[in-house]
Amino acid sequence: MNQDLLQQAAAGKLEETGASKKLPIANKNNGNYKVYKIPLDELYYNDLNGRIATQFKQYEAENGAITPMKNSSSYNEVFQDLVYNSDAKALDETKKSIENKSQQEPGVVLKDGRVLDGNRRFTAIRIWQQETNVQKFFEAVILDLDAQSDEKKIKELELELQLGTEAKIGYDPIDRIFDVYNTIEVKKTMTAEEYRDFAGLAKINKVNNDIEFAKLILDFIKIVSPGGNPIDKFYLARDLKLDGPIEEIGKTIADLKSKNKRAVTDAVLVNLVIAKTVNQSKAPNLQIRDVKNSILSDANNVKNYLNAYEKDDRIDDVVDYFKVNPIKSSNDLKIATESTDLKPILTTLNKSTERLVEKSKKATKRTKILTNLDKIRDNLEDIHTSNFKSLTPDEFIESKEMIVEIKKTVNKLLYELGKSGE
Repeated sequence: MNQDLLQQAAAGKLEETGASKKLPIANKNNGNYKVYKIPLDELYYNDLNGRIATQFKQYEAENGAITPMKNSSSYNEVFQDLVYNSDAKALDETKKSIENKSQQEPGVVLKDGRVLDGNRRFTAIRIWQQETNVQKFFEAVILDLDAQSDEKKIKELELELQLGTEAKIGYDPIDRIFDVYNTIEVKKTMTAEEYRDFAGLAKINKVNNDIEFAKLILDFIKIVSPGGNPIDKFYLARDLKLDGPIEEIGKTIADLKSKNKRAVTDAVLVNLVIAKTVNQSKAPNLQIRDVKNSILSDANNVKNYLNAYEKDDRIDDVVDYFKVNPIKSSNDLKIATESTDLKPILTTLNKSTERLVEKSKKATKRTKILTNLDKIRDNLEDIHTSNFKSLTPDEFIESKEMIVEIKKTVNKLLYELGKSGE
């Protein structure tokens, strides 16, 4: 029977480094765990790692599912490529550092060999071993935890190590959004409050916003890649770099009070297709910001926006096109939006949106003076004589002088406006 890593350590088969690592998991040594030198073939990547979850889903979508196991060289090779390609420059720097100064920070592994923390270091050492054909070791502490029965405890530790107390390399925005949603809404491993605490976040709003962003991303995926479970296609959001536009519009959509919220959401998501493909004149997040500020902020503009997008069933035509031609990558979306069936529709919608945005901006510029005067009036009305009692004598004199200056400015404006009206 094969021994797990803790059994090997107890039998003296793994060399101790003499160092220890403190973890927020109690043990007889007050959370201090011994660090061991572990042969690489005893280890395997963690398929539940939030940092590369969307990349792994993309791999499985394109190549089929693979089972995580330490004895599978093909599994480890797949994950080695995913981790390396996620940030090749940083990985090369880590490898160079380990070659020159040895591994400085111990990793964390489970007793079955699953690498919980230290995937970049593990990858760097694997590549180094492959290049030199000389056996290398991964220095790590070993936890008596099981990936299935201790899933919540492992997730808590992962968040603390990667995002919380040690605050190492953060998640890619899309991977972060996916991890929050997958952990809380899909797997229900922990609550939003628990995620906030273990990730070391100051406010629950950050977690709740990510959940809303994820829902909007899933709605987008349902439009451009219908069929199957949209959560399994979350990688499309990373491939399409949707984090900027989604974070720009997500909270506005979530807070929208319109009775046509579903229709408005679909229109905005079709607008996002346009921003990513047809309209290249401005960055997608800026185009979506224009929609948020110039259209969704005004009820009449929302009505006109919906009329333009729903005219002649244009949204339905877009949705129906993708039902027949679901995308699997950003390149697929580009090809789809160049088709003679879809491009004319998107081009027309883009022109309608640009006209609405431009009209709103002109109106805003024209009425800006009214907005500024309204704020000045409100601020002055909030000032009462009692507010002056706490001032020093010098400050009191200065405040009276300011009021006189304000009065002069107002009288001057009134005089000039009177002349212009003659």
